[in-house]
Amino acid sequence: MNNADIRVLLVDDDEMIRDSVAAYLEDEGFSVYCAASGEEALQVITAIHPAVCISDMRLSGMNGEEFIVTAHTFSPETGYLIHTGMMYCLSDELNAIGMSADDVLLKPIHELSKLVHKIKKCAATRRCR
Repeated sequence: MNNADIRVLLVDDDEMIRDSVAAYLEDEGFSVYCAASGEEALQVITAIHPAVCISDMRLSGMNGEEFIVTAHTFSPETGYLIHTGMMYCLSDELNAIGMSADDVLLKPIHELSKLVHKIKKCAATRRCR
């Protein structure tokens, strides 16, 4: 699968992180969409049904877990990754939709090539496992 064929939704309320990760992914050829909140991301996800959604956990308003659980009902074929600055153990709800500890990436990611690998794996299966 060509990176240009992979739509990625990046959800992070930190503009610097969102912009820098998005720029890197765009340089890698991905089609990148961004949202600053879970509420905004729900509008985007229902419009574009991305192959992969990368979400922070600490978001203003709806938190990342609430967003992923809700988004999964609208776009169950989307693969979900968590990009967070805190230690995070998956909830039963996230486990139930097929997520695993491998789907959690801690900020900062020093080697963004690992994120690219995760995105490609996610897109290939259309679900993170």
